[in-house]
Amino acid sequence: MTEIYPSFYSKFKCIANLCEDSCCKDWDIDIDSETERFYMTVTGYTGDKIRKKLVTDEYDERVFKAEGGRCPFWNSDMLCDIFINLGEEHLSRTCDTFPRVKVNYGDFNENLLSFACPEAARIMLRADGNPYADFGGKAELETAEESDDLMSFLLKARERSAEILLDSSLPFEYRLADCLEFNAQVQKIIEGKEPAPLSDEFETPDSVRFIFDMHLGFEIMSGRWRKALEDVLQSADALKASDDFVGDFKKFALYYIYRYYLEAIHSGDVLYSLKRIVCAYIVTSRLDADFAKKGYPLPRMRILQRYSKEVEHSYDNTEALNAEFDRDPRFGVEELIAMLEAIA
Repeated sequence: MTEIYPSFYSKFKCIANLCEDSCCKDWDIDIDSETERFYMTVTGYTGDKIRKKLVTDEYDERVFKAEGGRCPFWNSDMLCDIFINLGEEHLSRTCDTFPRVKVNYGDFNENLLSFACPEAARIMLRADGNPYADFGGKAELETAEESDDLMSFLLKARERSAEILLDSSLPFEYRLADCLEFNAQVQKIIEGKEPAPLSDEFETPDSVRFIFDMHLGFEIMSGRWRKALEDVLQSADALKASDDFVGDFKKFALYYIYRYYLEAIHSGDVLYSLKRIVCAYIVTSRLDADFAKKGYPLPRMRILQRYSKEVEHSYDNTEALNAEFDRDPRFGVEELIAMLEAIA
């Protein structure tokens, strides 16, 4: 099995109670079956509490439900009582691995860090160039070409998409537009159609606020996040992304490309990942511009990190995004390209 890692992967180390956010905050904590079997053998106060707090959620998963926005085992010192009382080796698989993400594609695994972790986000934002240069490299391509022509095609298309996003000779909105146009042709090929010029029959969305309205309709964990979205809603069309923000968002966009583009091997749709990047750019760039006026009540890294935590890491919100892409004509490729070019 070929294992692929970005260049910054080994730099991550959890900073525990020094973290300005926490993976013990807001989320329910998934408990895998092996860990649950061990937890059922734990005696004393810790064992009794584990068995009391371990429940089945609406998705039929075994979890520790967040209480007041906190894992019930995250103590007042912002440390884990299970880690302290039972040892690191008895953390659930989720707690032990996050923010490390392993994605299996049959003949190879891609290993990444999640932007939802502040420390991982910092590491990724400090990375220079394309830290995913080994992704889609020779070994990976050879493996894919031997077993699956579609995977080989997607790996090459992903690399081209990354090159477009990294092309600093163009404003970032134009890079996103070019990436959408390129992947519209990729999508036609996946569907067995001949690549063709995009349609010239479309209506340009007259505002970016519909993207904010959509996000405000999502499941939202943090009241501060909701207020930030509400505060910027009315002024969103007047706000512009700064060059400094684009430098950071480019790395966030690369993360999305390398994390989600290959999902098309299952969904058959490469455009979902690109449209999600467009939505993330519209929301976070406007939040950043608004926060700049206010002296950054939330640092830029936290804007991107919080977007990842609120939207990317919510299954329901991801499904809602994809449903809107299918339903709302304003998320058509031509419409989004026109919108991006209008705000550049």
